Amino acid sequence: MFEKVLLTGKNEETLLPRVLRVLSKQGAQVRTLHMDCRGADLSLEIELEGAAAAQVAKLLEKQVSVLSVETVA
Repeated sequence: MFEKVLLTGKNEETLLPRVLRVLSKQGAQVRTLHMDCRGADLSLEIELEGAAAAQVAKLLEKQVSVLSVETVA
């Protein structure tokens, strides 16, 4: 089973490393990661194995400065 986390944040050089650090600490298994830069915003689409997307989304909202986080089952 795979779930997606859709994240939008300011295009800063530290955003991706911060997101990856949270994923690593949670032991989340990333199947795919797609990054897209649109002007001043950076969009990440992260496909996770298992049912951890809701928990990861909550942690990203709290621990990383982001504009929005959504989950897609």
